[in-house]
Amino acid sequence: MKILVLSNLYPPDFIGGYELCCRQVVDALRERGHDVQVLTSSPRTPCAAADHVLRQFELSNCYDAHDVLNSLPLTRKLLDAKAVWVNAHNVHVLTDALARFEPDVVYLWNLLGLGGLGLIGCLQHLDAPWVWYLGDCVPSMLCRRGEEVLPVLAEQFSRRVQGIYMPVSQRVADEIESAGVRLNGQVELLPNWVLGERAPLRNRYFQPGDTLRIVSAGQMGRHKGIDLLVEAAALLRQRGHNNFSIDLYGKVSESSLAELPRTLGVETHVTFRGVCPQEELVRHYQRHEYDVFAFPTWEREPFGCAPLEAAAHGCVIVMTQSCGISEWLVHEVHCLKTARTAAHLADVFSRILRGTIDLAPIARRASAVVWRDFHLDTILPHIEWALMRAARQKGFGTPASSRQDADEAYRLALLAEKLSRALIHDQHIQAA
Repeated sequence: MKILVLSNLYPPDFIGGYELCCRQVVDALRERGHDVQVLTSSPRTPCAAADHVLRQFELSNCYDAHDVLNSLPLTRKLLDAKAVWVNAHNVHVLTDALARFEPDVVYLWNLLGLGGLGLIGCLQHLDAPWVWYLGDCVPSMLCRRGEEVLPVLAEQFSRRVQGIYMPVSQRVADEIESAGVRLNGQVELLPNWVLGERAPLRNRYFQPGDTLRIVSAGQMGRHKGIDLLVEAAALLRQRGHNNFSIDLYGKVSESSLAELPRTLGVETHVTFRGVCPQEELVRHYQRHEYDVFAFPTWEREPFGCAPLEAAAHGCVIVMTQSCGISEWLVHEVHCLKTARTAAHLADVFSRILRGTIDLAPIARRASAVVWRDFHLDTILPHIEWALMRAARQKGFGTPASSRQDADEAYRLALLAEKLSRALIHDQHIQAA
């Protein structure tokens, strides 16, 4: 198949697991013989060129919190509209790529920052077949203004946009639809995955009296519960536990968070290790340097790739009981689930330290199920099948009609972009 992949970012330019998963699937599809082209944004820092990656989209700077928060209110609104509603330049880039590459199917990833509503509208206008990997609630995010989903956009999206959606958890699908955006078409849950060859079985697990080695990795923010982990460390100290360590890998988003271990007197137990490449993190797990992966993320976490990688190598996940990945694993069989508070985290760690929770059987079962059911080799045939089904359901017209439709899609995008800017300006003036 000829597959055109759309993604706001693409490694080595990335923020987190969304973009890394995209590259992994692209590489796997290419290895299976598919002709894959990636259409993404200009990199935020220089990176090496790749024949199959076109970095031509314009990315609105919605991911730079400092720039967004320090912009004037009108500038923020205009930036947000271009990020989620329509960016006519990006519609033009898309129509050119479709005409040049002539894909059988379009594979959508994260469209935030690209004027994603305009891109999906363009594909619908051209009757282009697509499959959408949903690692977050992107459809409802594209229908919002600020933090509010606009009913008129939600209604039009629900009625007009139809395709194959592949959310990583039921939580993602439910959150989208609870915002008033209906996923019209086929919805197929598909989890995230791990890569690589299965490592030798771990031969030693934590025993009472050992130092319990806890790790967490990803975005170091309060929404990921990093503050709760530090507070849990302080509670463990108060309860007389000193034989534990917590290593935190990732970029710290708040200076107050970086100071929290010292503030709470646990700086000898909690260490921020900084950003660590994914491959190096996996080597830590392969060397069995940690016993527990702590994942006290917010409850709306769509899935979570990092804990799955750790579990593959015998590291037991302690996770928020209702986040996305919790749907796929069973409490006290493959993981340990807990309420999202520092006290509940400390309770679980205390039970492990006292020996009332045996990590070994949980770790062995989790590792086995991850390598069997959550390896990309297992997941990829489901992705291929969805892409093939989409390609068979509908397609482009003749070259002449396709060019006319593409020109019309671009004119409509230019009009929509101008209208959205005029609307925002008018509302700003009325509010002033």
